[in-house]
Amino acid sequence: MQLLRKAVFATAIAAGVVAGAHAAPLAQTLDITWYKDGQVIDTGRHIIGDRTGVFTYLHRSGQEAGYVTCQATAQGTTLVSSSVFVGRSLLIKPVLIDLDKVKLSVSAVDTTFDGMRKTGNADCASQVVDTHGFAASDVSVEFNGAQTLEVPLNDPHYRLVLSLHPETL
Repeated sequence: MQLLRKAVFATAIAAGVVAGAHAAPLAQTLDITWYKDGQVIDTGRHIIGDRTGVFTYLHRSGQEAGYVTCQATAQGTTLVSSSVFVGRSLLIKPVLIDLDKVKLSVSAVDTTFDGMRKTGNADCASQVVDTHGFAASDVSVEFNGAQTLEVPLNDPHYRLVLSLHPETL
């Protein structure tokens, strides 16, 4: 009888371990649709968090425009090179994922290159990259459970719709 009890107990433990190993982990998935003047300009599905960590969404199309800034010092002048991104970029960073509460930080850019111009004098000339377009930085979005939200971008030409839902992997 003791041998039978040990066998049943061992089988129950093994079944529990196997069931736990086969249970699908839950992930927080984000459906993303970004519109400009009613037309979709970016769409995607992205896992923002699961049991292994949190994941940032970044989609960029464009290029870095390099420029030089002259800085006058007591020892003379120094040229410092920098760059600015020109194009379309959508960055969604998870700030907090806790049970059904999810906080995100959203930054969106849609700019075009207008040209480059020089500023300063002949002894210390700098460059300026001229762009125009839309930019929104660090817009906070908070979900309470699975829901669909429109991110407040404060520009009537742009809409960003995010849908959060749990997903089994």
